[in-house]
Amino acid sequence: MIPVRRKVRYLKLAGGLFLFVFALLYSHEEVGMSGNESGRFATIQAVAEQGVFHIEKCNFRTVDRTIRNNHIYYDKLPFLPFVLAGVYYPLHKFAKLNFVDNYHLSIYLINCLQGFVVGLLIFLWLFDWLRQVRRGSVELKFLLSIGCAAGSWLLTYSTMLNNHTPAALAVLGLAVALSRFRKRPTIAAALLAGSAAGVAGLLELPCGCFFGLACLAGIFCSAPAEKRLLLTAGAAGAGALFLVFGLALNYYAYGTVLPLYFGSAGVRGTFSFGKQSDPLKYWYHALIGDRGLFIYTPFLFLAFAGIRTGFRRMKKDEYALLGGTVGFMLFYLLGTNEFGGQSYGLRYFIPVIPLLWFWGARFVLTAPAASWKAPLLAILILWGVVTALAGAYFPFNPGNEGERTPPGHFTNYFSSFGGNLLCWSYERYPSSSLTRSLIDRYGVPNSVLYMYWSYFHQKKTAMLGRLQKDFPDFFPGGKKQFR
Repeated sequence: MIPVRRKVRYLKLAGGLFLFVFALLYSHEEVGMSGNESGRFATIQAVAEQGVFHIEKCNFRTVDRTIRNNHIYYDKLPFLPFVLAGVYYPLHKFAKLNFVDNYHLSIYLINCLQGFVVGLLIFLWLFDWLRQVRRGSVELKFLLSIGCAAGSWLLTYSTMLNNHTPAALAVLGLAVALSRFRKRPTIAAALLAGSAAGVAGLLELPCGCFFGLACLAGIFCSAPAEKRLLLTAGAAGAGALFLVFGLALNYYAYGTVLPLYFGSAGVRGTFSFGKQSDPLKYWYHALIGDRGLFIYTPFLFLAFAGIRTGFRRMKKDEYALLGGTVGFMLFYLLGTNEFGGQSYGLRYFIPVIPLLWFWGARFVLTAPAASWKAPLLAILILWGVVTALAGAYFPFNPGNEGERTPPGHFTNYFSSFGGNLLCWSYERYPSSSLTRSLIDRYGVPNSVLYMYWSYFHQKKTAMLGRLQKDFPDFFPGGKKQFR
């Protein structure tokens, strides 16, 4: 009989090994042309190799940019690329790596490092959090924890540089810190929770807003009456320090404390609220349709069951986190109209996946034993694994952009899952029955157009050549292209 503590160590080692091998095998060594990750890589190159934040002399081009003081800058929050530039700098300084002579290797190392570290911490923190649930075996808690890291968009986006999975880690860190604070309401736990909320804000502004409020509410309501103001002020102060750091970093990088995303000093940013002509349709596709969070990761449906059955027993900090989750999701449902742009699924919802997964996992652990429980759990998690792997092929794929996409555009006929599956199948098994059935489903003209733009965005020139050879009439510019 293996002692529980040793078994936990073995399970953590097994989960970490799985995530490490996945990162080694699936991390991308090229940057797509969507602009999302290319702008961050441009900033990493500029800071680490040139000691500046302007990106006009870098190897990466992005549409997420603005011109200020006669320089081109990436206009999203600089915190993440600044931190990664600090990690990359020793490799550049001492190992002489650079984005010219070691272009693909440098990209791969950064993608691999971020993907593995973030995925590993999410798995470990969620596993430890679930181990606090009194019911359920440690093996089941391991399965549920690794299922979150491997069976959701957390796995998909771990293969390419992005800010959403680190934001999910920060939100999970906040939840774990609040859970610890509830048991031992110390100033250290309050500072940890405030710091997690502050980091979330430096990665994603809406995260900082909604989960910063959730942090303060959770601390205030859970703290002993005699220390309530002190502990809440401590959490607020820790979060404020990160806010000040973010403002100082903006000023150091751009000469203004305001994020360039919003524009400042007469410079226009790329941020704008999205006006929806058909909100119900947008909500449908965002939640259970072509880009839907719950159809790509159906295990998250169990979060509703967990919240409903355990609502009256939820702790005060969990109510705060639930409020932050609802507010965060409503913000994107009401304030956007483009499904996250050219990307797999709806990437905006990634930061709340660990919280939703926890509530669903706790429902599984506490629900009475039944014959349907294991088969249903296997189906829900495996479904998520399949869709996550399909997304890992190319997370920033061509996708329908809602109001930005005109009627009749070829992306209207594809889900991001179907599009990625088609491109992967044609690349790996061009003559397979899967490839033929997908082309038949979507039609040759639309399939060729989708594959063309997907391979173009991935910079896979060899695949463009094969596509032109196999479908000369339907390749862009071919005789049947515009019929």
